[in-house]
Amino acid sequence: MDKNHDKINGEDYRKLIINAAQSLEDNKEEINDLNVFPVPDGDTGSNMSMTIGHAAEELMKKNEDAPLYEVAKNTATAMLHGARGNSGVILSMFFRGISKGLTNAYECDGIAFANALKEGVESAYKAVDKPAEGTILTVARCCAEAAEKAAKKKNNFEYVLGAAISGAEKALEKTVNQNPVLEKAGVVDAGGMGWLVVMQAMHRALKSKGKVKYIPKAPSETKTSAKADFSAFETENIKFGFCTEFIVRKHVADSDSSELKTYLNGMGDSLVMIDDGEIIKVHVHTNEPHSVLGEALKYGVYETVKVENMRTQHTNKLVEEVIELKEYGFVSVSNGEGINSMFEELGIDRIVSGGQTMNPSTDDLYAAVQSVDAKTVFILPNNKNIIMTANQISELTDKKVVVIPTRSIPQGFSAMLGFDESADVETNTQSMSENAKNVDTMQITYAARNSNFDGMDIAEGDYLGIHNDKLLANDSDIESIFVQMAAKIKETDKSFVSIYYGQDISEDDANKALSIFENELKDTGVEITLYNGAQPVYYYIISAE
Repeated sequence: MDKNHDKINGEDYRKLIINAAQSLEDNKEEINDLNVFPVPDGDTGSNMSMTIGHAAEELMKKNEDAPLYEVAKNTATAMLHGARGNSGVILSMFFRGISKGLTNAYECDGIAFANALKEGVESAYKAVDKPAEGTILTVARCCAEAAEKAAKKKNNFEYVLGAAISGAEKALEKTVNQNPVLEKAGVVDAGGMGWLVVMQAMHRALKSKGKVKYIPKAPSETKTSAKADFSAFETENIKFGFCTEFIVRKHVADSDSSELKTYLNGMGDSLVMIDDGEIIKVHVHTNEPHSVLGEALKYGVYETVKVENMRTQHTNKLVEEVIELKEYGFVSVSNGEGINSMFEELGIDRIVSGGQTMNPSTDDLYAAVQSVDAKTVFILPNNKNIIMTANQISELTDKKVVVIPTRSIPQGFSAMLGFDESADVETNTQSMSENAKNVDTMQITYAARNSNFDGMDIAEGDYLGIHNDKLLANDSDIESIFVQMAAKIKETDKSFVSIYYGQDISEDDANKALSIFENELKDTGVEITLYNGAQPVYYYIISAE
């Protein structure tokens, strides 16, 4: 970095990103507290922090002397793979656009940075179906507009970054009046605050001396399938033409895989094989990928497979010749032993643990999709905050991926009941989506903090009754919530009600809840069924259809 901060290079950009990741980690709870809806969730600050934190961890492994465009691309790729929740996906889209704006660039001055920010905003807006004012999109757009004006006055990176921050600060202050919900709560947008934290941290990194060390925090509850870093391997002087990488989940944990290693050593070179007891991760250069993949199948089932012809750098779909792929497969996001069992009975191939308070990353969903031996894989997010993450998977895999935009567990169940094995993809997509839309979902959880939401005074610990993502009622008496939910069902023309009680509810209490619903709906002809879902966070999930 030049002493006047006119321009930055790859090493500088790396430093800026790592500093931004640390700052988001340090400030995530403050950002989380801006969420006006008091339901305990995988909050904005946490999602943004884990997303950029994934990039920071990857950058710490990379060559510090890499050119700017390479660092920007690595940052964008890592963010996409680590993106969690809507806010995380949007953040990753910003940096994906910035990377595009820095294509082939070794340095970035004020004008180039302003142009890159503009690309980032355009990329983020394209990722959101219905952009709304008073959000992170607004703050980032105003930030980019301020940068563009500043760059015309002075082509200096630090000057333009400073102007961008001023634009973001002004825009963030206005969000409280641009969104009715924020206005009622008297707070600014959480995602916009997260973006400002990123920009401010990048500015501080410009002036800091020495290297910035990123210290990753404790891992999230979501288990991410690890992927070995094979980036250091060279492909010059190729003797074995196919770079073959895969992860196999073993049939029998802790079983001996030494014979596989001996076999692979005889089939090529550049072998890296890691056996952690449950999975085997392999990288090998070979001329016979068919044989290698066939041998590995003796030890378990594939989670991921990648075969590249190193002489042409084009991916070969050789795995389809080894594994007989079925037409359709299914991935569902859920949590709770009872809920998971019901999804499996309906035909779900792979459950990704997640939901409220635990949004799975792009990599979690990608690994699940890759592990399903099917040509077309349907994903059921079952949470509004996971849909956008699921929509990124189709760009990462050669499989056809269809996201059914289910916003709740009951919608996921109903979607699966709309599937027809004999129908084509388009027909199933329509049928499953329509089935999901016909379900009313009600949930009971607790207030994570004191709040005033939609005119309701909410005390920490209150029971919250939610109907189709909207707050229906709050009370310190859960039976009052049951009665109000039953009244809501009476207003609709529904025939079946299913009650799923959570892990914190005893069977006796669940039966009391059932009795209240039966009494309130006794003259309606509605059929009511009780299930042990064992789900966390939500005491009860109730569907009406």
